[in-house]
Amino acid sequence: MKRILFIVFISIVSLTCYSTAGLASDITYPASIKQGGLDVVKIIGDGPISSATGSFNGRTVYLNPDASDSEYLGLISAHLQTDPADARLRVEVEYTDGTSEVFSRMISIVDGEYETQHLTLDSKWTSYDEETLARIQRENSIIGALFKTETTEKLWAEPFMMPLTGRITGEFGLRRYINGEARSPHSGLDISAVTGTPVLAPNDGRAVLVMDMFFSGLSLFIDHGQGLYTMYFHLSEVLVQEGDEIAQGDTIALVGATGRVTGAHLHFGVRHTNNKVNPWDLVNALTP
Repeated sequence: MKRILFIVFISIVSLTCYSTAGLASDITYPASIKQGGLDVVKIIGDGPISSATGSFNGRTVYLNPDASDSEYLGLISAHLQTDPADARLRVEVEYTDGTSEVFSRMISIVDGEYETQHLTLDSKWTSYDEETLARIQRENSIIGALFKTETTEKLWAEPFMMPLTGRITGEFGLRRYINGEARSPHSGLDISAVTGTPVLAPNDGRAVLVMDMFFSGLSLFIDHGQGLYTMYFHLSEVLVQEGDEIAQGDTIALVGATGRVTGAHLHFGVRHTNNKVNPWDLVNALTP
């Protein structure tokens, strides 16, 4: 029977010890992944692979050819608000000679241990009339439907980069209290910059939604394929249109102070297979 080496690399922003199961030389995987974490899966077969498919914690793992026809790479992630628990990683490999293998392993999703942030905002941003509530619900429905749509094609080729250089004023995962009340944790990075600062595309993709929203103001969403989206909030101007093909490094928008903000900045967010994940993990990962 063919043997396969199955390696899960952890991004450099999160140090995770590794465990082995079965034959130690055949399969290596992280003992845990943080809430909101993202990692890279690498498969090395002892012969040409025709296809590889997988899942982690009920979400699709898209696997793509790498340096040779016996190597495949893919991303796995855990939602920021997933409860800590053991989750199953399953990969099926089909070889060109017609044989196949299935691997099933458990990985622990652990508490992200994110910090707490307290904000004070005008009551118009925390108490809503019926019209505003209807708007918020409508916008949430549009975004929810978008993230459930997964383009099977991989649209990027190079590692991801940051869309902007600046001081981080709000880290990913912050447990937020607004006017003393607990709110949803912060699902992106806030990068301080003056209004009008150019925002660059972190990788190739397609603009799929441009919308002025109650909380996030003027917003842009880019589909990078295979369930991977990046988003840009509180913009003063968007320089691309829905449907535009985007290349890494293109100027796609300008920083602003629209929506629920206390000052001009860029909110940079990432969704992977509908999981809220840390943008630092994506930028620092050896992405497939």
